[in-house]
Amino acid sequence: MTKNLTKQDIKDLRYQCRMGYIIPFFIFLLGSTVTIIFYESYFKHEITKTLAYSFIGLTYAISASVISHRMNRKYYQDIQNNQKVAVLKTLQRKTSKRDFEAGSGNMTTLPHNNPMNEFIRYDFIIDNTIYRVKKELFESCSDGDQVYFYIAPKSKFHLSIEKE
Repeated sequence: MTKNLTKQDIKDLRYQCRMGYIIPFFIFLLGSTVTIIFYESYFKHEITKTLAYSFIGLTYAISASVISHRMNRKYYQDIQNNQKVAVLKTLQRKTSKRDFEAGSGNMTTLPHNNPMNEFIRYDFIIDNTIYRVKKELFESCSDGDQVYFYIAPKSKFHLSIEKE
């Protein structure tokens, strides 16, 4: 069964593209910096430096664009197709536990001794894999229920879980 993507699904897919923007940018930045340092000390003529900078800079820009596209193309295809696939699975078990926010407290002997912020974590165990869910979904389901997994077809990115 397929459904159209929601605004939240599109937002999640776009959020997954962030590494496809950051990594090529740093490849371009690092490569350009190394090129400038190398050619500044190696070439003496200004025309040669300008041509070298232009050619190498263009090469890095094209390479970064290709890398970015290759990293993000499946997410782009999913957004363009505007479809998600629903897979019916059985809830093996649900668990809840008290957990703490990482880095939220300070347990030293300093005067600002703050306890860590705690919260309740709600999990479903499906196919021997733990999935974190919201409290409302957790309370509405019980062990053995059928739930829909919504998955982007090209990237296989897990979008959401919904009760049947």
